Amino acid sequence: RFRIASPDYIAPSWTARLVQHVAQEAPHCRIDLRPLGSTFDYERALGMDELDLVIGNWPAPPGHLHLSLLLEDELVCLMARDHPLAQDGREQVSEADYLAASHVSPQPYALTHRGVVETYLAERRQQRYSQVQVPYFALAPAIVANTRLLFTTARHFAEYHARLLPLAVLRAPEGFPRMRFYQLWHDRVHHAPPHRWLRALAARL
Repeated sequence: RFRIASPDYIAPSWTARLVQHVAQEAPHCRIDLRPLGSTFDYERALGMDELDLVIGNWPAPPGHLHLSLLLEDELVCLMARDHPLAQDGREQVSEADYLAASHVSPQPYALTHRGVVETYLAERRQQRYSQVQVPYFALAPAIVANTRLLFTTARHFAEYHARLLPLAVLRAPEGFPRMRFYQLWHDRVHHAPPHRWLRALAARL
């Protein structure tokens, strides 16, 4: 049994492929997908054998855990297809328009870790107006499809939902960092063959 914790910011197609390949290659394995939240101490859970793997993307992961980069992706702004910013043929949101807009933002999903966007804006002594805060990333696309709000997220997540809803995807303002998605695990499973297999599969997908 593999216990994997992650926020829901990864497009469902990736998780579906992981489950598909595990079912094909190791049909007797069980997978428990668990959510991360601001009150859940995932570092303790990894150390106490309550979790096996964490998928994360916060800017400063804990140094005592093992880390493997899964992918890098650019930040984009997801908005309704009829949003004024999506009507003039532009491909990128300007910094001025971004800071003037109202936003949907996710609640923190890890203790003591600030998100990529908040970290970047804080370093520049800037702040966006978060009109709506959601507990799940998957709620944001439906909200922005019916409002004048923006949601800042990774391109692969945005484009997945833009195929399902009337949404537009524009690049985030110049200078915004790329998002780094990685897997984290504790030293206790570092050399265990089943866990090495799982990590290699996750990286391959």
